[in-house]
Amino acid sequence: MLMKVYWDNAVKKPAVYMWATHFYEGRESITDEERSGRPATSRTEENIAKFRQIVREHRRLAVRDTVVQENIDRKTVRKILSKELDMRKVYPTDFFLFPKIKETLKGTHFNDTGDTRSNKMEALNASP
Repeated sequence: MLMKVYWDNAVKKPAVYMWATHFYEGRESITDEERSGRPATSRTEENIAKFRQIVREHRRLAVRDTVVQENIDRKTVRKILSKELDMRKVYPTDFFLFPKIKETLKGTHFNDTGDTRSNKMEALNASP
């Protein structure tokens, strides 16, 4: 019956038997019990609010810059941005915002950043 409604998202038989056993033995709650180990201390409401403010003020700030600024682990910063703030991709690369310039510069090799920048500006000025 559950498989007809929920398909692959249905609870599997072993899990049903395990929960039935737990409730038969006297368990009354479906919430997880306390476990030993380190509690998550970096993903607090305070840090989430702080990152929300940082993203509002500096839209183009890289994750590594945020890690240095706030002294929080890179993975934690990514989790806060993607899961808590629902930002899968914080900002796209500029190169993909301009397909005509990309087509113009395709296959061209540059020696340094200044050369890249000047050729990009020439392509921008040449495009209508």
